[in-house]
Amino acid sequence: MTSLLPSDYNPDVNTEQEADETVPTENEAGEADSQQNDPENEKPKVQEEEQPNQPSVKWGTARSSMRKAMNNRSSGNTKSAIRNYTKALGGHTNATRQAAKLRRTAGALYSLFAGSPEVIRQRLVEAGIRFEGRATKDIFNDICGLIAPVPNDLEDSLTNKALRETFADVAVDQSIDLNQLENFNEELLQRLVGGLMKHYIFDKLLLQSEQTALKNCDQIADLRELEKSIRIYIDGIVDSVVPSIIKSGLNPADFNRALETLCDISYQQMEELR
Repeated sequence: MTSLLPSDYNPDVNTEQEADETVPTENEAGEADSQQNDPENEKPKVQEEEQPNQPSVKWGTARSSMRKAMNNRSSGNTKSAIRNYTKALGGHTNATRQAAKLRRTAGALYSLFAGSPEVIRQRLVEAGIRFEGRATKDIFNDICGLIAPVPNDLEDSLTNKALRETFADVAVDQSIDLNQLENFNEELLQRLVGGLMKHYIFDKLLLQSEQTALKNCDQIADLRELEKSIRIYIDGIVDSVVPSIIKSGLNPADFNRALETLCDISYQQMEELR
């Protein structure tokens, strides 16, 4: 798989993102590039409004948990690896704050795919998306080009990758044909927003906590099996809360709050896995 990360990306680097408004507005200024710091040596930053929560688990512990789970793939070890990783991020509140660019892109998804089928279709046509005689995957590729962030830093890269993976997942579903109006519905909206969240959380976890496991891995198959187990837990957590939170018909402010809740609950459940 081709990496969307910058060529100078250091996997041992952690980023702090300030929370931004999720649904973009026409006059919204571009975000400043995030500053990357080593997660184990990160010093508290003085912020006007709120100090980031300090991690209750060191990154070395999180990576050791990943190595242990790879060597013994019990459910307890897998849950411990996920739990310690989330704590190393600074807990669910910090993790949600860092996901500001993910939430912004989810807001762009919502602005395109919320509403009646006719409204959604017309909105996409006005944005320059062509439908007639085109495969769903090609239509999704064009939509992705409209809203995917340029992968200039870690968070943009993770969000870009997660969005492309989400569209690819939905495009292979033979029951989804974007030339049919009835496919523009709340279920599609929830699959897109939920898929974006799941891929982002999973991809970021692997990048930030798997390096030690890779260095000590004799059989790559063991690592792939661990990844499958981790994905099952993450997918299950997000899928369990998406239907009750992500609804069509929300105004931008309400959707922003709903999305922040979805992100926070997902990371909180990861942090509390037992």
